[in-house]
Amino acid sequence: MIGNVKNVFVAVTKQFGPAETSFALPYGLSLAHRADAHTTVQASSVRLKLPFNWANGLVWDLVQAENRRLEALVETVAQTARADAAAAGIICSTETPQLSYPDLLASFTAQARVHDLAVLDAEPESIALDRAVVETLLLDSGRPLIIVPAGHDVCRSRRVIVAWDGSAKAARATGDALPFLKDAEAVEIVSVTGEKDLPDALMGADLAPCLARHGIRVSVNSLDAADGDVAATLRSHAVGFGADLLVMGGFVHSRLHETVFGGVTRSLLDHCPVPLFMSH
Repeated sequence: MIGNVKNVFVAVTKQFGPAETSFALPYGLSLAHRADAHTTVQASSVRLKLPFNWANGLVWDLVQAENRRLEALVETVAQTARADAAAAGIICSTETPQLSYPDLLASFTAQARVHDLAVLDAEPESIALDRAVVETLLLDSGRPLIIVPAGHDVCRSRRVIVAWDGSAKAARATGDALPFLKDAEAVEIVSVTGEKDLPDALMGADLAPCLARHGIRVSVNSLDAADGDVAATLRSHAVGFGADLLVMGGFVHSRLHETVFGGVTRSLLDHCPVPLFMSH
């Protein structure tokens, strides 16, 4: 059982159609079941609006029809959440607001702040709405996130990797992830060298006793970055280790720096083979 997690927020957006599968929803409900936690599911879409001078009859009707279609999609998500939660014995609240883009981001952020963690779908396209939701909540909510890639519909934390570089963000993520680390059968602290040289004290040896005092079964590993690519090294190692979860600090560099020069956070948000537990 995952302890000390009593409020789980699942954020789902709908933009296209029923083929848009959310893995965050079943993953979040699975997590809530394991933690005996209350779940809030907010399924939202962006409300389409037209400037007044564009609002002729035909265009107005088309926009209104699209808004009704999106409303129906998010209500279907909410109905699925309520039914699946009831079947699993999970207490679940649902919301289906249709909001402007800035208001949608603000609503998700406000909800995340009053929950222990938020669960979201991964989005490989950096300009997509779902990606903006992930990055906004990571930077502005003050809460940890679990970002769920396609194919992961059950919450597991049997084997967990902690990506450690000694930064404040990594320390925050490790602390936030303690309920999952305590539940794990094996936790490996991984430091990747190559992007920057880390003092020996920051390469996991000092962190390991801290986690061990919590009763966590922990080991330490140092890896060389393959071709200088830290994110690719972590992805490969996560697969080889059989990790269920990768814990790391998000945006150790500024978001602007990562946008211009690239970075580990942005690369892993683009693609990660396992769910990401991230804090900022």
